[in-house]
Amino acid sequence: MWEPRQRTRRPRLRTSSRGQAHTLEAFAAATILLASIVFALQVTAVTPLTASTSSQHIENQQEAVATGVLASAAENGTLKPTVLYVNNSSGNFHGNTFEGQYVSGGPPTPLGETLNETFLDRGIAFNLYVHHRTSDRTVRRKTVVRMGGPSDNAISARWRVTLYDDDVLYAADNTPTTHTLANSTTFYASDISPGTLYNVLEVEVVVWRM
Repeated sequence: MWEPRQRTRRPRLRTSSRGQAHTLEAFAAATILLASIVFALQVTAVTPLTASTSSQHIENQQEAVATGVLASAAENGTLKPTVLYVNNSSGNFHGNTFEGQYVSGGPPTPLGETLNETFLDRGIAFNLYVHHRTSDRTVRRKTVVRMGGPSDNAISARWRVTLYDDDVLYAADNTPTTHTLANSTTFYASDISPGTLYNVLEVEVVVWRM
């Protein structure tokens, strides 16, 4: 028996579905356009700050290097001998100094050589100070190196050094002497403790581009 063949109808896209598709396309286009505008505004806003941003990056880098130099000197044992590089007779640092200060570079010690190679040879000036406590709980500053007045963009790094009564002063050739801190009457830092502790110093290096 013959039966009529049924036709298969394809579903038609409803008008609402087409509208939703157009809406999504418009939304995507608007998102891309908005992102492009935001990106352009960010680029325009950053451009005037490029110089200051670069300067800040250099200062941060110099601070990290200065801290690394002090940390490395403390680790390899060249930091303490520099603060003890003092003539027991005069109480001044060894070498050709001006008013007890080095003015053309670091002291002739391993730490001084490292400072010169790290900064001075690259056109970067530095000052070196030693902060020490007194018996009346105040803090004084001893200038070791003074190459001038630091600029406004100068940075500084500090590292503590603990001294004991039996620590000795160092000769001009960087060899230890027989003069201990307990027996020295000319050392710039005083004994602030009745025990074996002598003083706690803080070495500071200030760095700036010449």
